Amino acid sequence: MLRHKDEVTQMIRRHTFVAVVAFLLCSASAFAQAINTLTAQEKAQGWQLLFDGKTLNGWHPAAPPEGRGRGRGREGAPPAAPAAPTPGQVGTPKPCTGKGATSQGPAGASHWEVVNGSIVGCGEPTGYLNSDRSFKNFVLAIDFKCSAETNSGVYVRSPKENGGYEVQIWRQQPAGYNTGGIVGTAKTARDFTFKPDQWNHYEITADGDHLIVKLNGETTVDVHDARFPEGNIRVQYQQFPIEVRNIKLRPLP
Repeated sequence: MLRHKDEVTQMIRRHTFVAVVAFLLCSASAFAQAINTLTAQEKAQGWQLLFDGKTLNGWHPAAPPEGRGRGRGREGAPPAAPAAPTPGQVGTPKPCTGKGATSQGPAGASHWEVVNGSIVGCGEPTGYLNSDRSFKNFVLAIDFKCSAETNSGVYVRSPKENGGYEVQIWRQQPAGYNTGGIVGTAKTARDFTFKPDQWNHYEITADGDHLIVKLNGETTVDVHDARFPEGNIRVQYQQFPIEVRNIKLRPLP
């Protein structure tokens, strides 16, 4: 009788182990499928996928605007030397791998490539990756991964790909617009930190003059500002390695 109970116990344990392993495998598979895709619920809610995980369709790099160390001065004078960057503002770039889809931009534009389902800034110089389309009212979702020292940002409503609202990715910006803040518009009430070298999630809402930023589910700023009613989305590259993926947008009325 005792032997029979032991056999039953072992059988139950084996079945439990198999069930747990199957559950974990299914969960991992479901998570992998969720990267750079829309769920049925998201499609029903009107979300749009802005990055397909394989190409840079819908995106392009651009050269820095004239007057920032590249334009001509008055009466054809040579361009002024660029101002020295603030300490910590510009990083040490990693070379592009050249293995995935790469950006094609004008001379002086930053370089971007698709690696393992992520958009990665690489090489020199600094710059931006811009959406081809302009957006007005929306909720933007984007995942990013970078080191603790990284200086970067996600711009929304950037008119003519210049200016707009920069949602900061920089733990200690000199003027106090740290991670989660909107540079020149709203500082966070307390410090918010992203997880270094892990995936983080920004949700940025622009609805009329109402701007809300959430970092990993926590609201960092909730303000009103009407300076930029519409514009492109831009990802900033300051030669710190940074990856972005799962770029999704839900238009608002």
